[in-house]
Order: sequence, then C-alpha cells, then structure tokens
Amino acid sequence: MRLTKVIICLFFLAAGIPESWSQAGLPYNWMPRKPAYSKGDSAFMLPDTLPNRKKILWVNATTLGGYGLAYAGMSYTWYRDYPRTSFHFFDDNHEWAQVDKTGHFMGGYQGSRGMIGLFKWAGLPRWKAALYGSLIGFGTMAPLEILDGFAEKWGASWGDLVADFGGAALAFGNEMAWSEQRIQAKVSYHPTPYANARPDLFGDTYTKYLKDYNGHTAWLTCRIHPFLPESKLKDKYPRWLGVAVGYGANGLLGGYENGITPAIREREFRQYYLALDYDLGAIKTRSGALHLLLEVLNVIKLPSPTLEFNSKSGLVWHWLYM
Repeated sequence: MRLTKVIICLFFLAAGIPESWSQAGLPYNWMPRKPAYSKGDSAFMLPDTLPNRKKILWVNATTLGGYGLAYAGMSYTWYRDYPRTSFHFFDDNHEWAQVDKTGHFMGGYQGSRGMIGLFKWAGLPRWKAALYGSLIGFGTMAPLEILDGFAEKWGASWGDLVADFGGAALAFGNEMAWSEQRIQAKVSYHPTPYANARPDLFGDTYTKYLKDYNGHTAWLTCRIHPFLPESKLKDKYPRWLGVAVGYGANGLLGGYENGITPAIREREFRQYYLALDYDLGAIKTRSGALHLLLEVLNVIKLPSPTLEFNSKSGLVWHWLYM
C-alpha cells in the first residue's frame, strides 16, 4: 500500500523543528518568561534571526542522510520481493476512492512543513525557507513514484505526484500568507472490520493501521484564533480550538482490475466530516522540547465531536470521532 511507504519515508521528518518558529524568534505557542528560557532549555533549540551556517549545514546533512537511509531501506525491505520491469506509469486515480491520494497530499504537506520549520530555525528568510522547504517536501515524495515505476506490481502515478505537489503547495501558501501554518493537513484512524476480512491485503494486527484505508480519515484543519479581529473575544478564545473538515471512505477491499463494477459501487461509499480540532501546536509552553513534541504529535487529528455525512446513512452525529 502506498500510504505505508509515505509514512516510512516521512518518519525521520516527524522530528523536524516546529513550523511555528517564526523569523521574529518566538514560537506561536511560546509563553514568555524572564529569563526567556530556563536552564533546562537549550539555546540550540531556539531559532536564529539571521542565517546560521552551522545550523544550515546540520539541516542539509541530516536531511540528505535521512533521505538516503529512508529510500535505501525502503528499496531493500519493500521492493526486493517484487519483480522489476522497465519504468512505466499506471493510472490508479479511480481506485480506493482516492483515499490513497489524501495520504500523498498529507505526505507532501508534512514533509514541507517540517523542512520549512528547519530552515526558519536555521535563520533563512521566510521566502527562502518556504521555497526550499516546499521543494524538498515535494522531493521527499516524488521518488516514491520512481521506485513504483520500476515495480511490475505497481507503476508511477501522475495522480500521486499531483497530490504530493498539492500538499507542498499548501505548506508554502501558509508560510507566505501568514508566516505560520494556519490551515493544516492531519490524519486519524479508527479500526474497521475490513482489516479482519482481508488480512492478506491489509496485514496483521499492527500493519493494518497503515494499510486499511477504510479506517483512515484525512483532515484539513483551521486555526480560528489568528483570524479573529482584535477584541475581548480574541483575548478569551482558546488558541488551541479550531475547526476541521474531513474525508474518508468505506467498503474498500482492493483495486479494480476489471474496472469499477456495480457491486463495487454498491459496496463503497464516501464519508465527509465537520468537526472541532484541538491544535496541539497552539498550546502555550516555555519548554522548547515540549513545544517540539507537541508539534510532532500535531500530525494526528484528535477525537472530537463530529458531524458526518455519507450516502448510506445520511447525517450521523459522533460525540467522539477518530
């Protein structure tokens, strides 16, 4: 499943420096104090306002090293048991109700978000951090299509590349418009019975969390606080409380070798969601390490009250939806 490869590829970026460290020098969720940080905090964690050559070299070295290890490991562990062929494309845009494409969008966004944050931390000007970070974020995902293109079982997909680019563009647009990621891409998962029905396709107890597309929901979340006009309402409104729209699908049990048949159309249906979002990246903290941890965890959309619409059941209310 391509989403598994996306997550493997992005694993090392999950520990990237938070996107919300602005060129002004303080994170979006930083809580000022005197002194600015305690003895337990490292000055190395704080961003520079001017380019720092040592940090730039560190970013470049760790990024190149991480990419090399990720793709070498993936080529060995994922593709070695599958026959190779000449490079070719495969049109899979009609499959999996496009849930796999949301995974690529997520990968392009999170890879770009992490790299933009790293470059800002190293002191690059905003436009350079946004441009370089987004290009590298897209470049993180694009080589997956090269590996797929030489695999007989799959093939390179233009749809995947477009989704990769869309995610990177979202991160770039956020940075250029607001110097922070106000509109973010997140993901959530809930168990489904389909994984047990097709263990050959979705894997065992652990891998099904990555491979069972039926349980994946892709989210676009929005920070409300920054959009509010200066007022008492803005002063009291929680920075961490936002809104989210989501997309998922159900009844997905494989690809479509013979096209989408009436039986498949009857089984599969799309799901749309409107929910509250809890933005961990907006929780105030004085600790650089805790700030970093919150930003890493902020990739996940936490359970919250949710309104769902689907073609099978119409409107459905969830007090807590994952």
